[in-house]
Amino acid sequence: MKKPFYCGLAFLGLLIIFLIDYPALNCPFIYDDLAVIVFNPEIHSGSLAQALYFNPFRSVAYFSFWLQFQIGGILAQPIGFRIMNLILHWLTGLVLIRLAMLLKPGEAYLPALCAIFFWTNPIFLEAINLIVGRTEILLTLFYMMALYFHLKQTRSWLSMLGFFISYLLALFSKETAITLPVAVLLLSFYQRESVPWGKLLLATIIGLVYFIFRINWTIILAKSAGELSPWLDYFLAQNWIIWLASLKTIFPLQLNFDYQLGNYFLLGILFLLINLALIFLVLYRNKRGWLGLIYLLLYLPLMLVPLADLLRESRLYLSSAWLILILSLLLAPLLRQRRKIIWFKLFLIIIGFILLGHFRARVYESGETLWRDAVKKSPHKFRPVFNYANALRRKLELDKAQRAYLWAKQIEPENLEVERNLYLIEQAQKFSQSPETIKELIQENQ
Repeated sequence: MKKPFYCGLAFLGLLIIFLIDYPALNCPFIYDDLAVIVFNPEIHSGSLAQALYFNPFRSVAYFSFWLQFQIGGILAQPIGFRIMNLILHWLTGLVLIRLAMLLKPGEAYLPALCAIFFWTNPIFLEAINLIVGRTEILLTLFYMMALYFHLKQTRSWLSMLGFFISYLLALFSKETAITLPVAVLLLSFYQRESVPWGKLLLATIIGLVYFIFRINWTIILAKSAGELSPWLDYFLAQNWIIWLASLKTIFPLQLNFDYQLGNYFLLGILFLLINLALIFLVLYRNKRGWLGLIYLLLYLPLMLVPLADLLRESRLYLSSAWLILILSLLLAPLLRQRRKIIWFKLFLIIIGFILLGHFRARVYESGETLWRDAVKKSPHKFRPVFNYANALRRKLELDKAQRAYLWAKQIEPENLEVERNLYLIEQAQKFSQSPETIKELIQENQ
């Protein structure tokens, strides 16, 4: 790819990203962002050591949050954090271009195809607009950078240094990066080159040391032990949910902020057999092709990500990037035919993705719009309904908030937080106080 075309493509990508996500930029901090950033004094007002110690195994992301607060002060606005996420997303696309050029140097249209699909796909909006999704973006950025340094033709000490620095940055962005040595091994087999056993051994040792320290660090579970799914049910559910996650990347229509998936035992067994059969085919045939990369590189990170209970699009960031890269590798030869119908269909798909992304970004305009969207798709789950009621309460739409709390009460009848908020609303309605007094009464529970 010539430099002027690369620069033009990079500028176009940045323009498209901001065009798609513009409606969401002014959304306030929401949900996970509140606990990790807003209500976390170690991040917004502590020292650097305190910020890193909050979660040392994701210290790259927390350093970036801390740094933005040092620049913007305690009143740093969410728009600054989202713009930084957008820029990091754009940079990840640029790394994907370089990676595509190394994987298939003869495909002239592959890098552009890969980048445009990556930048326009609405599946990535959750990772961008939920600010804590930066961990996923940084993981993918440094993961792909490490593979780029691995695949460079010149195996110089500089490439080796770049590989290990990127690997460490990926590890300390998110734990999923421990799969990187396996990805290097698979790519070496695909490229039919000698396996760099020394590099792999050192990378594996680094990953094991990291993993040992990680599992011995205090981990606070979001759920109590009695609420966690049995391991077998979780594992079987993961076997079919990873395919659903891939489908959501290819057809990003039914996107949601927060919804729960059931454990379908027989479906899990069926897809477990399918997955085992695919692994057998990959290992048995051992031929140069994209089957091994599609299956193993796509699903290896996903099997370490907890999707079986809570399917969040932000958790699909790395695997979705891989899938887009591999699909682009499969589609690029079609563009060499220079058939107008193929180019026209591709143009329609890209325009469709841009429009879908722009409309999806409107969901992130406020906490109310976000939770309303979640409630539409998860009407029987407590968290979206309860948080939607909270958003209405903060806007002083008391009648609507009361109905939403009663809805939440039907889902969890003994929840004390619901009872408390209903009591506050009833008191405000009973005494018909002035708007200022009602606002003071209602917002004391925020």
